Amino acid sequence: MALIDDKGRLFGRVNLIDVALVISVLVVAALVFVVLRGQGKVATVREDKAVTYTMIVKEIRPDVASFIKKGDLVKKQVTMGPVGKVIGIKIKPAEEVLETADGGKALSVSPTEKDAYITVETKGRVGIDMIATGNEVLRVGDRFNIVTKWFMGDAVIIDMVVAGD
Repeated sequence: MALIDDKGRLFGRVNLIDVALVISVLVVAALVFVVLRGQGKVATVREDKAVTYTMIVKEIRPDVASFIKKGDLVKKQVTMGPVGKVIGIKIKPAEEVLETADGGKALSVSPTEKDAYITVETKGRVGIDMIATGNEVLRVGDRFNIVTKWFMGDAVIIDMVVAGD
């Protein structure tokens, strides 16, 4: 019996074009597997650094300021991603810089409104170009709406300390 018969079939049973097609499909599938098997891996960085930062919420009413509580979980309103736990609160009279009639500037203190300085602690990842907790990146100057169990307000991070840095 011949390896290839007069009709071009292998061992008289399988067409050579069909064999070439099956081998080609298997080679392509193997290449796709080899190339893609390394994709989708996520490098995990442990959130083991203690990050403490202070936010200011400006010009709020005194009765609203009383709803910021120690121990409350703080989240960013847009993503509802947690960004830490309140460990300290200082309520001070609201201050604002105003222009004077002669073109200068003066510091004005509100008799009614308050500024809330909220200290938050969290565990975070610290890289060469960012500090993050969960999926939330934290930077001094970052402005976002915060949400706690009882309070919502527009906050700006004004100070940040990473333990060990």
